[in-house]
Amino acid sequence: MIDYAQGNISEAFNSMLRADYISLNDIEKLNLLSRYYVDYFGVLPEVLSDTDQLIVGRRGTGKTTLVYRAFVGCMESWNDEHPDNIAPKARTLGIYVDLSKCQYIDDVPDGDFAAFEHAFVSEVCDAIGDQLTRFWPALAQEPGFFAKLFRAAESNRVAEVRGVLDRIGQLLREGLPRVVDQSAPIQAKDVMSSTQTRSAELGGSINPTEASVATKLNEGKSDSQSTERSYSTRTSYRLTVSDVLRILGDLREKAQLSGTYLFIDEFSALSTDLQRRFSTLLKKLLGSHAGVFVKLCAITDKYTLGSSIILQRDLFELSLDLDAFVERSHSLNDAMDGLRDYSEKIVRSRLQAYSCPPPEEVFDELDETYKLLSKSAMGVPRTLGIVLKQAWSRSRQGQERKIRKSDISSGVRYASTAYLNQLIGAARDGVAIPAFHADMWNALLTRAQQEKAKVPEAAASHFLILTRNEQMLSMLNMFFLVHLLTKGRTTKKERSTRSLYCFDFGVCEENNLGFTTDKNVIRQQRFAYDDALVRFEKYFGVTAEATFRCPQCGTVYSESELVVAGTQLSFCPRDKADLVSQAGAVTGAQYTEEETKIIGTIRSAGRGDRVFARQIADDVGCYVQKVSKFGEKLDRSGLAKREPDPTENKLFYYSGGSSKESSTP
Repeated sequence: MIDYAQGNISEAFNSMLRADYISLNDIEKLNLLSRYYVDYFGVLPEVLSDTDQLIVGRRGTGKTTLVYRAFVGCMESWNDEHPDNIAPKARTLGIYVDLSKCQYIDDVPDGDFAAFEHAFVSEVCDAIGDQLTRFWPALAQEPGFFAKLFRAAESNRVAEVRGVLDRIGQLLREGLPRVVDQSAPIQAKDVMSSTQTRSAELGGSINPTEASVATKLNEGKSDSQSTERSYSTRTSYRLTVSDVLRILGDLREKAQLSGTYLFIDEFSALSTDLQRRFSTLLKKLLGSHAGVFVKLCAITDKYTLGSSIILQRDLFELSLDLDAFVERSHSLNDAMDGLRDYSEKIVRSRLQAYSCPPPEEVFDELDETYKLLSKSAMGVPRTLGIVLKQAWSRSRQGQERKIRKSDISSGVRYASTAYLNQLIGAARDGVAIPAFHADMWNALLTRAQQEKAKVPEAAASHFLILTRNEQMLSMLNMFFLVHLLTKGRTTKKERSTRSLYCFDFGVCEENNLGFTTDKNVIRQQRFAYDDALVRFEKYFGVTAEATFRCPQCGTVYSESELVVAGTQLSFCPRDKADLVSQAGAVTGAQYTEEETKIIGTIRSAGRGDRVFARQIADDVGCYVQKVSKFGEKLDRSGLAKREPDPTENKLFYYSGGSSKESSTP
């Protein structure tokens, strides 16, 4: 019986959805994370090394969980009994900054680089102060109190660090003078004077012989005007990267630090323009002589480092993606076995950490469960959490106390449908991503169904494409509808290098495609799908002609086809519906990967679905506050709608269109 642990099991499965729900001040939960974290390939020691790194992976692959675990490792390094042979080195300072929460960065005007630098460095200084207080709580107390807790020598060092913290506080209040300019006039004095004089004389004489009259008129006018303006000098205080490096240098000396690891998360949450500006700051941090090492987290294919930063020279890439998993495993079959083992370790460690019954008491068919979970997640722990959460919820509705295979299958279908809906909703009318991505998905799926029909007994779960066409599938890979497994594969008949992909396991189940890793099957020439992508190549070429799609009949027109008598039509010649550009999203709109998936989830939902912010956040992998704030923006722009639920004290979201688009291809 597992009724007594229902709350613990729910909490264990929910913990797989996001790690950054944990507050850095919650030491208990951070310690819990360190117990259940599974470092399957031993990447943690790499992160806890004196190296500048770029940690990449699709959303949900465990980047934040990894840096949280590394952050805990930095905290543990301050224990007196910290072993010398375990990373990190003793007395290593860890600083965590979440760029998605740095609201001042988004508020900085374009072109004001000094203000942008100041906003970021201010966040780092806040994090330094918070983290030192976590490491040395005595810093927040009176000297007489913490002197009793530490030895005399240690107390002296604490006092020195307290002085450095005072400097940080002073810098945040006053800063250092960086820019001196002349402010607008604050005192103005206009002086105007006018002088006017006028005189008149009249005289006359009369005698017997003549009479005379004489007049004299004198008039004078003088005007004078003067303006007095006094100016004051205004000094703008801006923190710079050099300031924070100097602070960390002082800390390294006074607190005897071995090093400082700066964990910068959610780099891809910044817009492309902000990423370029941030990369300029990052270059100043990399290779510094202050013992500061950067650990930057970004989503695969959703980041830009500019031309000044070179990978494997300035930053060393550490990938958490599936293709890196396969490469470390040396073969696809070994990788699939590894994924099963990985899924089992994650489930066991979570249940154990949250004081739950062992997996044997929670799941009905344990071995089959791990196989289904590994194929569904494909190395994405968040997908694992989504499937388990839905399976657990479904199992509570019946009489059975264990999670059955049918419950797991239901969770797999839910996750797959959620990802597909995100794509369809984002591509609907080309709002968040070009509409042709949905068409390309349908073309690939249709081709797989055709191949399956040719040989019903063989699976059609995998396909190969030429390396040059990889960029065409980056969006489908982002939505977890296809998974890149490995590069450098060839078919049995051709020597051309191709990349091996597989369809999402839920899609395979829903469309009866089967699933196999038999290389004698997946390397067959008939699974080379480049010909299915030919008609979409025009959207990715440098000189590609602009195209437009009719939302009603689905016809796609090239720009040249719409020119009539020198004028380009903006409507479909067949049904007069307004055409939608397929070149990109709405003009002027630029959405991050996170925002794109939020749009997709909302715009694929109907009013009757009652989709709340919490469900959207769990499916996408973001904060509830982000959904609420961004959903309000979509509501104002007419891209989505929200209403208060009559039975719940919260809002639900749905598409702003007139009808709900189907989620089936």
